[in-house]
Amino acid sequence: MVFGNCGVLQEMSTDKAYVEMTGIDAETSQDLADAMMSKGGRYLEAQIQGSREQAENGTLVILASGDRSLFDECQSCFQAMGKNSFFLEVR
Repeated sequence: MVFGNCGVLQEMSTDKAYVEMTGIDAETSQDLADAMMSKGGRYLEAQIQGSREQAENGTLVILASGDRSLFDECQSCFQAMGKNSFFLEVR
C-alpha cells in the first residue's frame, strides 16, 4: 500500500501526510517515516490500543510518535475513535 507503482509514496509531497495506525514494528515504522520525509511529506505512527468492546464504546487509547504538528491536527479524528491519545517523544 505504501511502496510500489501504485503505493501511497508515489503521490507523497510537501503538502501531504501519512498516518500509520496498525501495529507495525519499529524498523518498519522508521522505514516508512524515512520514505515519507524523503518526499517532503510528514509521518505519524498512531497505534490503537484496546479491545473490540472498547472500540464499540469509543474508549480506545491511541499512542503516537512522529510529527507532533500532525498529531495535533489529527486530534478530532483520534477523539472520535478513542478516549485518550498520547504523543510519545523519542529521545
